[in-house]
Amino acid sequence: MSFHKLCLLVLASLINCYLCAHVVHVDRFIFTVDDHDLFVSQSAFLEQESNRSYLSGHMMINRLINDLTLVSSMDILRPPRPEMRLYNVKLNFCSILNNGYKNKFIRMLYNNYAEFLNAKPKCPLKPNFNYTLTRAYVDEDMLPDLLPECSYRMKMSFQQKSKLLAHIQFDGRLLVKKR
Repeated sequence: MSFHKLCLLVLASLINCYLCAHVVHVDRFIFTVDDHDLFVSQSAFLEQESNRSYLSGHMMINRLINDLTLVSSMDILRPPRPEMRLYNVKLNFCSILNNGYKNKFIRMLYNNYAEFLNAKPKCPLKPNFNYTLTRAYVDEDMLPDLLPECSYRMKMSFQQKSKLLAHIQFDGRLLVKKR
């Protein structure tokens, strides 16, 4: 292949990526309680509308929580390739809620979902307060352009000291859509 043909191929690929937009589908959204004595009530709902997945739900706890750890991982699947772990982290969730993390990605994710909450939670989490998430979605503009089409699984576990309180799992697909 000549240099000029290669340049045209690269340019066409770059233009194609520029014209792409991502669509994030959530196929499954579950919130599972592990400490049944802590939760007064909880729910998780998934709605599909047009090309968007909306997450809604609520939780109410019966005691003050001031120490909360988040363990999270995300895997992508692109058969026939092997499953790939994008990240596996353990974070002080109270620090995230109280604006203690300066990591740009963590702040961006938190701020994206915080706008869909009835109140921005801070630690300590309040007992008998209904924390409600209403029609939250992933802002596709936050995603890098060069992400491939794939299926994903995101897991989040919430712990207090070593006790598992609850966990959330999202399963879905990242699609590349032509503009």
